[in-house]
Amino acid sequence: MSLHEPSCGILETAVTWADFEDKLRNALGTEAKLGSNKSVVDIGDGIGFASRCALVTCDWMGAAIEENLPERVVLKIPSALPFRKLNDSLPPGHRMIEGEEKWQAMGDKLRGVHNIEVATYEFFEEFEGLAMPKKYYGKQFGDGEKTGGQMCLEYMENSRMMNIHEEYSVEQMRQIARALGKIQACSLKKEPKAPELLKDFVDEFSKNSTLEGYRGMFKGILTADPSEKTIELMAKIDAVLPDYYNSTLVSTIHKQMEFRPVFVNGDLRTENVLTNKNTGDLAALIDWQCTHLGVGVEDLHRIALFALATEDRRASMPMLVEEMYKSLVENLDGAEPPYSLEKLLLLSDLLFPHCALYYAGGVIAFNLEKDPRIDDEEKSKRKEVKMEKVIGCLEDILSVHEKN
Repeated sequence: MSLHEPSCGILETAVTWADFEDKLRNALGTEAKLGSNKSVVDIGDGIGFASRCALVTCDWMGAAIEENLPERVVLKIPSALPFRKLNDSLPPGHRMIEGEEKWQAMGDKLRGVHNIEVATYEFFEEFEGLAMPKKYYGKQFGDGEKTGGQMCLEYMENSRMMNIHEEYSVEQMRQIARALGKIQACSLKKEPKAPELLKDFVDEFSKNSTLEGYRGMFKGILTADPSEKTIELMAKIDAVLPDYYNSTLVSTIHKQMEFRPVFVNGDLRTENVLTNKNTGDLAALIDWQCTHLGVGVEDLHRIALFALATEDRRASMPMLVEEMYKSLVENLDGAEPPYSLEKLLLLSDLLFPHCALYYAGGVIAFNLEKDPRIDDEEKSKRKEVKMEKVIGCLEDILSVHEKN
């Protein structure tokens, strides 16, 4: 069995209903069982490519009156099936993965990042008031295990996912900045011991790309906007790409500057932020598969690039860095912060191009609207919002690169 082949379990994975029910009942300490009206919906289709994300309606039978069992939970199962669907839709010669050996290698990566995410939730579960869903249980992959990894999380009722094709307010970003500061403070309150959390995730990820492939990530920008201005802009970007290719600065700068690192989400894009449907307030930060030690401003840059219009981002970024830092200090319970605000603002400039290139090349170029359910007018509106963000991002990369 493998993670890239369909199986007979939940959402075509190897995780069965019996396995899921057994683990959830054990985690909740209940004798109640799932009834015949239990159901599952894939809520990750078209959003993520490293897992199947199931919204499970439990239909508890035989629960005691005093038990407060969750009606719905999220079951996250590592799977290459979503990525395989995308990959197989491309014509031969344009596919990102060809051959069984490469699919097996991808499975190894997915097992690794799943174990990172489970370890992250276990690290933070003793802290209260964090903008993270509650974990009911997490099953890591053991040595030699190919399938069976899974994690069951609280379903955030009345929430919605942020979207890259929308523009969000500076106040919403301020809430995220403060939530990040609190999480970073908690990451300093005890030493991480899980080996998954001590790996240099960025270094391991960067080893799998070539300079040619790195440059290729940005070609989709010209396909989306072949204007003379953008052609000129991309020529300048191409000239600086070798300076950032395979750079691991975001995960090593704390060693070079000798300060204590914090935990970084590493993939804090709009689709990994949940907000309240009614108020727009922050509900949760999700998807901690890329957790690594580093500087918290990395997360702040990424979500600002994804969420804010260019001018709002440029005008508010120093304030947002300060808000994140204030929250960090407020939640350290009097302990010494790892760096001053002035140093964090310096780090912000140093790390911006690294975070921004990830955003522009790895996401926008492959995320222009292709959903057949969306009409052409809406696709055009979404593309305009995305391209405004990415062009501003590229302009700022060059500006900060020259400054650095």
